[in-house]
Formats: sequence, C-alpha cells, structure tokens
Amino acid sequence: MKQLHIVQSIDESFGGLGLAALRYSEAVSNAGADIVLFVANRGNNELSYGNQEGRFSVVSAESILGRNKSSLIFQFISLRVLFSRTNFDVVHLHGVWSPLLFLAGMLAKKNGIPFIISPHGCLEPWALGHRKLKKQMALSVYQRHAFNNAALLVATAKQELDSIRALRLSNPVVVLPNGVDLFFGNMIGEHSFPRKILFLSRVHPKKGIINLILAWKTICQPGWKIIIAGPDECGHTAELTDIIRNEGLDEYFEFRGLVVGEEKERCFSEADIFILPTYSENFGIAVAEALARGLPVITTTGAPWEDLVVHDCGWWVTPDVDGIASALSLAMSLPQSTLAAMGARGVKLVQEKYSWDRIGKIALVTSQWVVQGGDLPSYVEVV
Repeated sequence: MKQLHIVQSIDESFGGLGLAALRYSEAVSNAGADIVLFVANRGNNELSYGNQEGRFSVVSAESILGRNKSSLIFQFISLRVLFSRTNFDVVHLHGVWSPLLFLAGMLAKKNGIPFIISPHGCLEPWALGHRKLKKQMALSVYQRHAFNNAALLVATAKQELDSIRALRLSNPVVVLPNGVDLFFGNMIGEHSFPRKILFLSRVHPKKGIINLILAWKTICQPGWKIIIAGPDECGHTAELTDIIRNEGLDEYFEFRGLVVGEEKERCFSEADIFILPTYSENFGIAVAEALARGLPVITTTGAPWEDLVVHDCGWWVTPDVDGIASALSLAMSLPQSTLAAMGARGVKLVQEKYSWDRIGKIALVTSQWVVQGGDLPSYVEVV
C-alpha cells in the first residue's frame, strides 16, 4: 500500500504536530506500508527519522523540483509532480488551516484518491478561539470543503471527537491516540539541589504558563525551581519574564529555550515532576514523553489525560490557578520514593497503551478500510 502524508514541518520548533505526523507515518511504514512524507517547510533542527528498510522517505518541493523556493505555488506544483510520479492509494493530511493542505486534498480528489485528515488539536475550542476571525474565514472559504470531501478524520481522544462533531462534521472518525518513543529502564538521573519541576513544550499562551506562575506565587517553596523549556511563540517569553519579575519570583524560574537531543534528555533526567498547565490539547505529546521517562505528571482537564488518575501516575486538575497550585503543593510534599513509584506506573502505561508499533498497525488497517471497505477488526472503532 502506497501512502502520501503531508505536514508543514518536522522541525523541533514546530511542536507536537510535526512530531506526531512524523512518528505516525513512520509507524504506518513499520506496519507494512510504503510511505512518502511531504514536508512543506524544511528546518535546521528537524526530528530524526529512519529509512524503514526503504519503505519510508521524506521529500520536499526542493527535492522534487531541484529548486529552493517556498512559495505556495511552487509547493503546489511539486505536489502535482509527485502525484504524477506515484500511484498513491491514500493521502493523509496532518493539520488544518493551511491552504497547501487544502490544495493537496483537492489534488487527491481529482486523482480519485481518498484522503484522511488528522486535525491534531486544531479544532479544539481554545484553538478555534485563538485568531478566531481568521479561522472562521478559512472554514467558510475552503476548510469546510476539505472536511466534507475527506474519507476519514483521525481524533486522538474522545475529547477531540466531540470537538469535531461540534462543528457538525459527519465524516467517519477513528479515535487513535498519538504514540510516544519508548524508553526503558530508569530514565531519572541524580536529582541535584534545587529540585526541579519541568515544563517542556511550546512557550505559547495556550500552554497556561501564566497560571503556573500565579500558582507558584501562592505556594512557592525554597529548594525548588521551575524550568521552562521550549521554543518561544508570539513573543510570549518576554511577557512571562515580565510577570515573573513583577511578582518577585526570578529566583524560582529558569528559561532554557528550544532544547533538542541530549539537552532535552538532560532536562527530563534532572526533573522530579513534569507539568503541562495547558488550556487545550488534543493529546499532549509532552505528557506521554514525560511518562515514558518515568516522571509523574501534572496536567489539566484541557488535555485528555484522565489516565493519570486512573493509573495513579499524576494529577489531572482544572486549568486554573487553584487547580495547578493544589496539585503542585501535593506533589512537592511527597517523598522521592513515592514520586518514583508513580513514575514507574507511568512508564508501564505508555508501554501498554501508547507504543507507536501498536498505533501504526491500527492506522494501517484503518487506511486499508478507507480504500477497500469491508469490515474492520473489533479493536478498531470508527464512529
């Protein structure tokens, strides 16, 4: 089976959408499909990927046409060339709002190829409210047309399924979580003083870091430090540092910017607790990454992580100052042995439920159903 996957970027700075698209397409390749991943905008800090025994390749407009241009027209032409060269069975669009993704869907339809859309959280209420007018215009001009022609939508949790249905989209939807790169053994290093609480994600207003700062003001404890790691968006870092300075909390916060490779792993290994105080996530890949490394996690009900409570490996609280403060206060009061036991349960959870191998097999079966029809296995539910 030949599949074309399309995403704007797989650079580290692009965040969880690029990571999810890359690992999802790799997982489908590992399950047995031939995958071409078209990346619209190449970056200097791209996520690593393998060859998958010749079944997986990454291409761009530059590699297809041999010229380095980034315009929408140039990318569209390169996609037309790609369609003419390969008889794809299915096309998978990762993300929404991009005119290029819309055009790719229309190219697929013109060529008689069914296409799948993974919104990756772009349809969550908070996301729709951010730059609302622009998104409403895009929805009415082209995005709803793309949805109406899609053979299948992929939601990462029931929460995202509900957001899809709230837009009155009646497409078949498969609920399939993102996976996580698995780490085995004890990933937690020797904890230095001060002890550390780690935030590692995009530094964006959606992530709720202001609530984290205000929560910390009410409960701050000597001997602890909050590490904020991740690429800045919308100049939000400057806004946060001003708030921290005005509240007299400078000694408790450290900003590390974009971290990759060994530096990223060092952030995880030095931490005692991971926190994502987000307003909205379709999945929250950072949560899964932290669990895979044996860290107990604090996140909010804005992310679909009830598993933290069910499996006793973290806290799932309201996305406000009081909820975050309460969870932080309790987490910091626990002995290291208790936090380590919670972390071990988190590792077990991701091994059993969020492995890319498992998800890739389900994704391949689902895409085969899109092309061929027939009955789905009992472990795949399309709603």
